[in-house]
Amino acid sequence: MSSFTDHHLTKTEYLSQRDNINPYFIEDEKVFDKKGKYLFDLVDFEKYEHLLYDRVTKCFISTGSMFCGFLHERGIIKTIVDEVAYELALDKVMKKGETRFHWEVHKRLFNNVILKDSDFTFEYEKATLSAIQKIMKKGDPLMISLFIKPWYPSGKGHLTLGSGYREDLNEKFIGVNLKDPFGKLLTNYRDHDGDNSFVPIADFKKAINGPSKSPCHIGFLQEKK
Repeated sequence: MSSFTDHHLTKTEYLSQRDNINPYFIEDEKVFDKKGKYLFDLVDFEKYEHLLYDRVTKCFISTGSMFCGFLHERGIIKTIVDEVAYELALDKVMKKGETRFHWEVHKRLFNNVILKDSDFTFEYEKATLSAIQKIMKKGDPLMISLFIKPWYPSGKGHLTLGSGYREDLNEKFIGVNLKDPFGKLLTNYRDHDGDNSFVPIADFKKAINGPSKSPCHIGFLQEKK
């Protein structure tokens, strides 16, 4: 008999940022990035295709798209929003001086575009264990930023989807499951499969305790009043 119970809150498809390709377009047999910068000739596509991939910085894109998968799964939105579509839509709502690492940009995208005609809004706040527990026990996954430097020294802030939680036999919250687009945190990301990876509560509390100048946040669904 198992000594714990896992509660999985979404079946949305797991997305790995290691598969992310930068948006590009082809014109006159040449390949350009989304800003119009020439990259290489189309005839050399197979040789240089690897240059289009961004496997390091797009956790926000993968996690945002997975959150949209949850919204589609619940019937809150009608269409799937894949990673490229999410990134291009984010670019359109971004203001001068902002980047995809700003939570306010994602809130603007969700509330002004993705959730515009729904009964819900997207909100974010500083990460606390109590808030995360409350949202998860309500039955909702959420976007959770982590400070991963203790496990991955070259990294700092990182975004994941909190996809579930684990309780012991006394219904005590003992850890979370993450759809982590970079892989498994506790393997120092040597294991790249981050689909519903389990993080015990002690490690999780450490991971959401970011530096004071750059605290970790959570993004979640809230019903309109």
